[in-house]
Amino acid sequence: MDEAMTLKTLDQLIQLDTKAIQTYDLALKIVTDPVIRARIEELKARHTHHAEQLSLEMLKMVHNQIATHWDAITSAAV
Repeated sequence: MDEAMTLKTLDQLIQLDTKAIQTYDLALKIVTDPVIRARIEELKARHTHHAEQLSLEMLKMVHNQIATHWDAITSAAV
């Protein structure tokens, strides 16, 4: 898989995690049972962590792309 497709896939996964987090937030507004609330909070935390990790990987990839292009630009200018 090329970098563009990988970035697109990471973005899609982050969007799915974000939608799940929003859904958990909605559920937490109406669920009163402490056991169910605890489980929803656990699931929300897992999705939050996953989205954060994917975002970090995405930022690393973009940073590397920018660095590569910057190196090419500065080398050509010399």
